Amino acid sequence: MNYKHLILTLLFLPLYLPSEDVLDESVYWELTRVDAKIEEKKFDEAEKILTKWYKKNWRSRSYNKAVIARTFGFFLYQQERYDEALDKLQVSYDEKALPLVESTTLVQALAQLYVTQKKPVKAKELLLNFIDIAESSSKPVPGIHNIYALTALVYATEKNFDLAYSYINKAIALSSVFREDWYQLKFAIEYNKKDFIAAEGSAKILLLNKPDKKMYYVQLSAIYNVLEKYDLSLATMEVSYMKGMLDKPEEFTNLASFYLYRNNPVMSANVLESAISNENIIFTKANAKLLADSWLYAKERSRSLSVLEDSLVTNPNDLKLAKQYVDIAFSAFQWADVVKGIDRIKKLNIEDDGKYKLMQGIAYFELNQFANAKSAFASVSKSDKYKDSGSAWLEYIEALKG
Repeated sequence: MNYKHLILTLLFLPLYLPSEDVLDESVYWELTRVDAKIEEKKFDEAEKILTKWYKKNWRSRSYNKAVIARTFGFFLYQQERYDEALDKLQVSYDEKALPLVESTTLVQALAQLYVTQKKPVKAKELLLNFIDIAESSSKPVPGIHNIYALTALVYATEKNFDLAYSYINKAIALSSVFREDWYQLKFAIEYNKKDFIAAEGSAKILLLNKPDKKMYYVQLSAIYNVLEKYDLSLATMEVSYMKGMLDKPEEFTNLASFYLYRNNPVMSANVLESAISNENIIFTKANAKLLADSWLYAKERSRSLSVLEDSLVTNPNDLKLAKQYVDIAFSAFQWADVVKGIDRIKKLNIEDDGKYKLMQGIAYFELNQFANAKSAFASVSKSDKYKDSGSAWLEYIEALKG
């Protein structure tokens, strides 16, 4: 609802808007003079003319007075004299002389100006008063849907979501065209009311009408997630990804995490690798872990190890990362990497209860480095937790000798 554009457009309404009443010829020509003075930027002269005619002793419910006050109000708004503008516009409305079609436009502009000047109570009083008048009319009031929408916005600001919802639905029902800002408000109200099923419908309408706006994909995906429609949530995010709409680092990592959560680790890894390659995200420790996990769950252990290796280059003292590297290398039967990984861990001065010595001994054994294996197993046989395993391996090596 662009009130600034609305107010500037309305500045010259008295000269051009058809009305059930007619301006006095003298008033018409004086307002034409005001128009000319404004065009010439002779604002002082324009104001003198308006002041003179505004102060004239008009009859009650004078159409002339209402139009002059309205023109004066919009003129003062243009001069950024907002309190004076509000006063004149309210006088125009209170004159009760404007036809409903003109009053509708005036009320819309005046209420929005009240809101921007942090006078929401005055805006609400004005809107509700006009709604009472309009709904009592025997004829439909053009533009009343705009008043309903503005009233909904005021109530939503007050967190009175039930009344706000009633009015925004009235506005939408009377409108023959899609109004993006109205559906945005409708969705926000539904979300705050925790009516997520209704919010899903509004989110779909926004997306269908504005398919090039990323925020609506994110919005609909979030609602699907709340409703536990996880496949639809992921599919919605996928579409925005395929359209090249993602541009924030967290959007790529969120999508990758969602793929991983929905048991599609290959797509998770592909999204991350592509994002890193295109510099959409930085190869941080957290992103490296997510990528390594993705390749691990995809049973691509070698690729997972490669990611961790790269991450350890920039994070050589990260014990958690170093341990993960050893665990994955061991599960992938990458024995040389196991040995290398445990050597790295040793440099970090960890307390080994025998676990890593045992893993290193097994790695040496598989690499046919039996002397190193025996030395490692001998150390393990002295530990409290793994001594039985260490002794068993030593016996096995001796048995192999015959």
